[in-house]
Amino acid sequence: MDIPLLGMIYLPISGVEIMAWKLILLGFCVGVIGGFFGVGGAFMVTPALNVFGFPMAYAIGTDMAHIAGKSIVATAKHRKYGNVDMRLGLLMIVGTAVGIELGAHFIMWLEKVGKVDVTVRYTYMVLLFGLSSYMLYEYFKLTKGASTDKSKPVSDAGTSGLALKMQSLKIPPMIHLKVSGFHISMWVILIVSACTGFLAGFLGVGGGFIRMPSLMYVIGCPTRVAVGTDLFEIVITGAYGAFSYAMKGRVELIAATVMLIGAAVGAQFGTLATQYVKGLKIRLYFAVTMFLAGISVIFKHIAGTYKAVYSSDLNAWVKINPDFIQWAKVEGAALSAKVQVRDWIMMNKAAVKGWLAQQSDVIQQAKAMEKMWNDYSGYLMLGAAVGLSILIISKMLAGVKLEKQLKAGKTGG
Repeated sequence: MDIPLLGMIYLPISGVEIMAWKLILLGFCVGVIGGFFGVGGAFMVTPALNVFGFPMAYAIGTDMAHIAGKSIVATAKHRKYGNVDMRLGLLMIVGTAVGIELGAHFIMWLEKVGKVDVTVRYTYMVLLFGLSSYMLYEYFKLTKGASTDKSKPVSDAGTSGLALKMQSLKIPPMIHLKVSGFHISMWVILIVSACTGFLAGFLGVGGGFIRMPSLMYVIGCPTRVAVGTDLFEIVITGAYGAFSYAMKGRVELIAATVMLIGAAVGAQFGTLATQYVKGLKIRLYFAVTMFLAGISVIFKHIAGTYKAVYSSDLNAWVKINPDFIQWAKVEGAALSAKVQVRDWIMMNKAAVKGWLAQQSDVIQQAKAMEKMWNDYSGYLMLGAAVGLSILIISKMLAGVKLEKQLKAGKTGG
């Protein structure tokens, strides 16, 4: 007899069947990574869920719901360690909300002109590779200097030149961020958060991988405070995103709940690990993760080029299909024509599979190649999540062990 938490479960909203242990493992790994980096982990979860058989819209919506719950656990733990700047986080939420709306409107305009997929994908790649390259450059620059002077070990990167300039702007009202340790203009926080929110809304992601570097390099937060404060903001933005996708029927609550079981445990490990890993090392691991995510997006881009071979023919067939026409009159009446076609395709996999079987070898080969590259993208992120989680937990265990040895030495035990 199958154990419910480990056996096969059926997800009625998306029509997907999946082994529960896969969701728990994915939730645990991303919980570790989210608690350690202060990000939601959508860049890992969404492709992995897609590999597990989730249609992309359901993968994004389910991830949003899981992120909101996981971030509550991680934020509570970080606040206990003094890593959450509540005042900064609340101001960031205001600016982020405005930016997300602007980004969403920009996406709608790109859809009208037919440039959304390519623009989003290239912007995503530029951001991922740009951020990872800069952070890797910073790490090797600082550690190279430290290796020649053993008396001055580097534990964190310090305040960047850009952040010092931002903090020097005396535009009232000025506020004191006690946890972060500096004064700064409220307008700087609002403008920076609006810009990161715009990118998040434009890319259709939670935005943690953009906000965390912005908090460090533009506003000037210490690494651990940037991690904790970003997680606090994700609690709010993740909850809003989950609500928005739930209203559109794109959240698998069962899957999100099962993932949250693993994430709640993983977030504890990831958050504790930040107490034993130097800020500079956290930045290094984050940079490597962003670089791998960039490669994953390249794989997605290649998959998209194969999809373009048959998508127009498939869409044309759907529009004249009697079943679709009947469904659109009743169920899809409130949706745009493009969304109607997309939703019907997701809900009628057997019919689409039958259509593909009747097409030319060129189209069938294109479909097979699209799936292959999408799988490469998902498995890369899934493998990265598991490997990174093992590394983070090993660092945490080593830190706990060393701490116990030092305490034993002081007490003579």
